[in-house]
Amino acid sequence: MKKIIFSTIATISLLLAQNSVTNDPFSQMDKMFEMQMKQMELMQKQMDEMFKAFEKSSFKATPMMIRSSSILSSGLQDKGDHYEVVINVGKGDVKADVKAKDGILTIKVEQKQEKKENNSSFGVMQSFSSSTFMQSFTLPKDADSNKIDYNIKDGKMVVKIAKVKK
Repeated sequence: MKKIIFSTIATISLLLAQNSVTNDPFSQMDKMFEMQMKQMELMQKQMDEMFKAFEKSSFKATPMMIRSSSILSSGLQDKGDHYEVVINVGKGDVKADVKAKDGILTIKVEQKQEKKENNSSFGVMQSFSSSTFMQSFTLPKDADSNKIDYNIKDGKMVVKIAKVKK
């Protein structure tokens, strides 16, 4: 982006210097426009290559909250009388915080592994492990943000959000 800005400034400066001789500020407009179009075409090619590389990669982004039958692609599933989110949290000491505010469900999970000790000729090595995960979801209009329940079992966290009764 900086290259484009500097090249644009240089192009305009060059054209202004040339135009000061002819006193016609519009004589070089076509050339300036042509140069800018070439730069934009180059940027478009670079962006196309970037997106092609992204499509070939193993990482695929999931659009937020697009309905496909009963599953919302954010991970929120419509179970009829409630919505449900299932998250793999792993095993160990897991603490969770689930909150809903202004139509946004936020799930925060903290996991700590106990210390491990290795005795060697160099001494005792101790290690601890800690990880934090946080994700937010846009709740559907009929989700009751006051009735949220969750449980953690066998390394999975299941969050249930009741629907507003009509």
